[in-house]
Amino acid sequence: MTAEENKAAYLRSVESLNRGDVAASLTFTAPDALINGQPLGRAGDGHRTEMLARAFPDQRYRIDELVAEGDMLVARWRMTATHLGDLKGPTMTIAATGKSLDIWGLSMYRIQDEMAAEIWERLDMREFLSQLGVVP
Repeated sequence: MTAEENKAAYLRSVESLNRGDVAASLTFTAPDALINGQPLGRAGDGHRTEMLARAFPDQRYRIDELVAEGDMLVARWRMTATHLGDLKGPTMTIAATGKSLDIWGLSMYRIQDEMAAEIWERLDMREFLSQLGVVP
């Protein structure tokens, strides 16, 4: 795929997520994808995506920057949402706060066979938890 085709595939995934179609959004993640170096694959990405969708049912992603070269794609994104459901993580659960969230992050993808084979993601977790009122 060309860099432009990789961008289009990623944007289709984001559009699906913004419509609430988690299953369609996950077709961008390879079944055996590495996520931040861990072999989580599509199933692990699906678990994470569904957990966020339950906690933030009105979540919306906006892509502020999208750069692609060869098989690499980098996105700077912004997510806005309202914390309306419990956020169940591996070490704690944050009960719904009703607070608004406006957070940005960076994601980098290595694309293979029209899917993200490797995914690296970063966001400011302290800012995320601060907006939810969990930390000062």
